[in-house]
Amino acid sequence: MCLDPGHQTKGNPALEEIAPNSDKKKAKVTTGTRGVVTKKYESELMLEIALKLKTSLESKGYKVIMTRTKNDVDISNKERAIFANDNKADVYIRLHADGSENKNAAGASVLTSSPKNKYTTKVQKESVAKNFKAKLNLRNAQIGDDQKVKIEIDGLEKGVDGTAEPSVITISIREKATKEFKVTPVVKKERLLIGYELDNLSVTNEKVKISGAIESLNRINEVRAESDTRTKLNRNTREEAKLVAYDSDYNKIEDIQIEPNSTVMNIELKNIEKEVPLEVNTIGSLPSGFELISATADVSKVAIRAEDEAALARVSEMFVDVDLSDVKEETEERSNLKIYSKENLRVATDTPIVKVTIKVRKK
Repeated sequence: MCLDPGHQTKGNPALEEIAPNSDKKKAKVTTGTRGVVTKKYESELMLEIALKLKTSLESKGYKVIMTRTKNDVDISNKERAIFANDNKADVYIRLHADGSENKNAAGASVLTSSPKNKYTTKVQKESVAKNFKAKLNLRNAQIGDDQKVKIEIDGLEKGVDGTAEPSVITISIREKATKEFKVTPVVKKERLLIGYELDNLSVTNEKVKISGAIESLNRINEVRAESDTRTKLNRNTREEAKLVAYDSDYNKIEDIQIEPNSTVMNIELKNIEKEVPLEVNTIGSLPSGFELISATADVSKVAIRAEDEAALARVSEMFVDVDLSDVKEETEERSNLKIYSKENLRVATDTPIVKVTIKVRKK
């Protein structure tokens, strides 16, 4: 099942076709409407609802994917449909909050494609064909291995017959159990930009129930919340994270059911930053007949960040080099000079370049 929270923070007015092979076009995606009282944008509201709906559906055993899990995206309507198709979604649900100039308007509406829509004829025929089910006849099955069971076809339309190939398969049945496990949120360190470290991680589902064979449950060493997002982090954020169970060697355990199978992870960061003085380091010698009065940068201090507190503590000042060997005037400015640390450390700053004013006088 694919959920599509309508719209996004910023619209894309470029045009795209409304359906395959259509000559009609419209904007790729718009920003949507906005709440009169709450001032909340439609894109924000729909994402909140979609995340709650996803959790609810997954608790009932559905596998759910989403076209977007954040508001700051650029995904057109066509791209959203392609995403659902590429992931072979059986159901595609678009969520919107329609605006109206009628203050008395209320309620909900459900729109679906018409059988007369030439663009969806093929999909509708395939949907009808998917309504049948292949069932295993487990009436005489028992706990154990190597049991032969028959496959039965159910749900075909009147006048349609169907058979399964093979008609009999071999199965193993294990005693099923359910246990509760604590969830450990995990964020890869390489996602953190220099100058930031994790301050706190939390999840909306601190514990989850896992069902499966007793042997599989006994192998579970840790249940982690892991995000597929690779975006670098430099601020607090919330992300959807899938839940994965690992054994003691951190091999994934696949033959289990985790309910829910995803959660929302809250990531809080700590800024590793301090302010240090900026020193001007003169190199080269002044031309004959001049003496130096001053060499002054346009800032006296800069804020710097390092990979951790220990590295930051080692940096007490930053430097900028200015060459005096080609000075020709009594006052000169040198721009776009890079600052650096004399420590062999990775240091970041929001002031990477500065300007230095050189003042000299004739002897």
